[in-house]
Amino acid sequence: MEFAPVNTTGNFRTLKFVKYISSFAIEPVIVTLKVEQASTFFNAPIDDSLLKEIPSDINIYRIPCKSNSDAPFGKLSDFINIFFSIKDSLGKRWWPFLKTAIGPIIEKHQPAAIYTSLPPFSTGGLAVKISKKFNLPLILDMRDLWLHWCIGPHKSWIHYFLTKKAEERIFKQAKAIVVVTPQMKSIITKSHASLSENKVHYIPNGFDMSLEKIIPFSFNSRTSEVIIGYVGSFYYDPKNRNNFYKKWWEKRPHEMIQFVTVKSDWLYRSPYFFFRTVSYIRKHYPEIGTKIRIEFIGKKPNWLDEMLIEFDLQSCFTSHGFVNQKRSIELQKNFDILLATSEKIENGEHFCLPSKIFDYVVSGKPVLGFVTKGIQKDFIEKSGIGIVCDPDDISTSVSSIVNLLTNGANFKPDINYLAKFERKQLSLELANLFKTVVCNLDRFNAQEV
Repeated sequence: MEFAPVNTTGNFRTLKFVKYISSFAIEPVIVTLKVEQASTFFNAPIDDSLLKEIPSDINIYRIPCKSNSDAPFGKLSDFINIFFSIKDSLGKRWWPFLKTAIGPIIEKHQPAAIYTSLPPFSTGGLAVKISKKFNLPLILDMRDLWLHWCIGPHKSWIHYFLTKKAEERIFKQAKAIVVVTPQMKSIITKSHASLSENKVHYIPNGFDMSLEKIIPFSFNSRTSEVIIGYVGSFYYDPKNRNNFYKKWWEKRPHEMIQFVTVKSDWLYRSPYFFFRTVSYIRKHYPEIGTKIRIEFIGKKPNWLDEMLIEFDLQSCFTSHGFVNQKRSIELQKNFDILLATSEKIENGEHFCLPSKIFDYVVSGKPVLGFVTKGIQKDFIEKSGIGIVCDPDDISTSVSSIVNLLTNGANFKPDINYLAKFERKQLSLELANLFKTVVCNLDRFNAQEV
């Protein structure tokens, strides 16, 4: 459902696959929402320049969806949504139009398989219906986890149980499941005992730049200001975090039955620990701290001003708001250091490697990772593109930043490691998976990159 020109984070993975996969004898046919409706649903701007990424002759069908404006609202509606829903409503509203339109599309193009990318998670149920009706193998791309989507607790144990069963039905119908990190594969296979590891395939997000252009770079110490920039969303919500940590008797009545499977602290995904460190540097190392400026590209969350006030950073902070891709790239050219953050998983590892980290790779600028144990920490360290700070260790974090700004540093990206994330190569891997599923073969000859 998320596809260009609607500028969501989720659209880029599919967009880039479409860009390259025709090179490997795969002809994609895109079925997605009407542009204006998708923009409204995902609360995302329209950026027509994104369509320039893909061949002009790609077949794209944009199917309308029932508007949500006529949905009931009020306390009763809120109650129904809280207690009788386990997924978004988009699939239910889209299906009446999609089931009418999909038959002629399939008859015309005779596809060999169906590929769908989640979220929205309601898309999975629609793909299962189409897969069964037209007897087409389903390849499922999980950009995020559904059962373990842990920004907030499940509404109850029953909601958790029903979500698990819904996820199992989708996984059972799929001939192959694609995940974006090894941690996701581990979590999914452990959560569903009947799911074979051989059915789950790891194909990460990636970058477009030729590997030859990724060269060693330096960060030089300076007497002028240093801009540390962040691009994208933080996915942190103070209310949801409170629901993780409140005792049941401290919650409102309808929240008392909430169920937590994996406790994750999304305060770590916010800039809180980075702000805390910069604030300390400004107070105790003013000759360095006064050089630091912080810039943010993306929709500004309503809690951010309060966090800036808490650490007295309003005077050194600039928000550029949500901008199109071209403008974002222009603004990032002024950044000296790129900030990365990650949530903290209790007794586990964070499993999300955001697409922006690959934009950071091609920038030729150091990444400052305030990240916890997990895939993003591994990536920054193994790729050699930056430094990692432990959000819980302010002393070491202060020393790392002060040393970087005072003495500079040289960075030598590991090309052998980064080669695994080159998008054309990843598209070949996906093409090979399609052909394996369709032909039911373990090996076949595919055109090399």
